[in-house]
Amino acid sequence: MKQLHGSYLSIGAGENQIPLIRAAKQRGLKVIAVDSNPMAPGLVECDIKILESTHEYRKILHAMSKVPLPYKLMGVGSRSYGKAVYTVSYLAEKLKLRGNPRESTNLFLDKEKFKQSVSKYGIPVPTLIPTTVSPKSKDKKLDLQFPMIAKPKEGSGKKGITVIESEADYKKFLKTKSSETYLIEPYAPGDEVTVLGFVINKRFYLVSLTDKVTTGIPQFMEVAHITPSEHISMAGELKMICQSIVTASKLKTGPFVAEFKITKNKECILIEATPEVGGEFLADQLLPAHYGYDYFKDLLSVTIGEKTRPEFLKTPEKGSTHSGIFFMLPSSKQKKMTEPKVFVPNSMETLFFQKQLIPTGTSLDSREGNHRRTFAFGISTKQNISPKDWYRSILDRMES
Repeated sequence: MKQLHGSYLSIGAGENQIPLIRAAKQRGLKVIAVDSNPMAPGLVECDIKILESTHEYRKILHAMSKVPLPYKLMGVGSRSYGKAVYTVSYLAEKLKLRGNPRESTNLFLDKEKFKQSVSKYGIPVPTLIPTTVSPKSKDKKLDLQFPMIAKPKEGSGKKGITVIESEADYKKFLKTKSSETYLIEPYAPGDEVTVLGFVINKRFYLVSLTDKVTTGIPQFMEVAHITPSEHISMAGELKMICQSIVTASKLKTGPFVAEFKITKNKECILIEATPEVGGEFLADQLLPAHYGYDYFKDLLSVTIGEKTRPEFLKTPEKGSTHSGIFFMLPSSKQKKMTEPKVFVPNSMETLFFQKQLIPTGTSLDSREGNHRRTFAFGISTKQNISPKDWYRSILDRMES
C-alpha cells in the first residue's frame, strides 16, 4: 500500500466515522477531525481536532484557515448524512478539493424536489400525490388508490412515516400535517434492494446489491440486509438507472447509495438515493465479511483523487453462500430496553458482528422507525438454502 504525505479532513469523529479515519491513517495521512463532541471516539486517533458542529460549514472553513498544515490537504470526506454531506461539498469547493457541487447535494436534501428532477430523465419514481385538497373536493370522489405512504421530505431512519388507508384518512392527514414538510406516494408492492457504489468523474461504479427485508405496513422498519441479492440479474439495469441519477443531479465525485423496489413485472422503481455512504452496517461490516472488501479504502481513494475502478462484488470469501445484517425489535408492549437475547448460530453459520443499539434501561416510548431496533448482528452461512428461507429460520430462532 503506497504511503502518502499529506492531510485529510474528516467531517465527523463519531463511531461510524472511525473506518474512514483509519483508512486515511493507514496511508500515512495526518487527519484533521471536526466534531462538536469532545468525547467523540474518533478524535483520539486524529492529529488535529476542531470542536465544531459538522453542520456549521462556514465556521469549519474559518477554523481551517487557522490550522497550521505541515502537509498538503488532499481530501475531505464524511460517513455522516444530511447536512454534514452538504458541509463536505461546501468545503471541497472552498478548499479546491474533490467533491460534489453544492447545488447537487442540496437537491438530495429535499426528497420531493429530487424526485421531480430525476423523473424528467425517465427515471421511474412513485407518483407524487397532491398535498392540498380544494374545498370542492368534499363532495367529489377523489381518484386515489390506497394505501398511500406519507413521509417527511427531510429525515431518515423511517421516522415519521404514516400509512393512509382511505380518502377520509387522506383528508384528515392534510388538515393536521403541513403539506410543506411531507410528501405522499402510493404504496408500491415489491422486493426492496439497496445499491452501494461510487461516483468518479461523473461516472457511476456499482459496488454491491443487497436485499432488504422490512416489517412492511405500517412502520417499514428495516430488519435485515442480505447478500448476494436474489435480483442479481437486475444489476445492469440498476447500474444504468443510477448513472442516469448521477447525470440528472450533476454529481461528480463521492459515495452513492440508492434504494429500489423491484415489482413482479421486473420494473425498478427508485425509492431513495443520496450521495452518502449509507448505514445499516453494510459498508463497514457486511461487505468485508462476505466479500473481503475494504469499502473505506476505496472511499479514501475516490475523495483524494487516486485512480481507482471499483468493481461489482460477486465472489464471496470463505465459501459462504449468504451473509446478512439482522436486527432485533422490541415487543409492542416493551417499554424499556432490557438485556438483549443471545443469538446462537448453528454449525454452518458464523457470527461476525454484534452490537447493542439502545442502552439497557432506556425508554422505548418515544422511539419510532429504525430507532426502535434494539440489537444488530451479522451472520454468514455455508448452507445451500434460499435467502428467504434462511431469513425465516433466523427469525424463528430470534423469537424463540
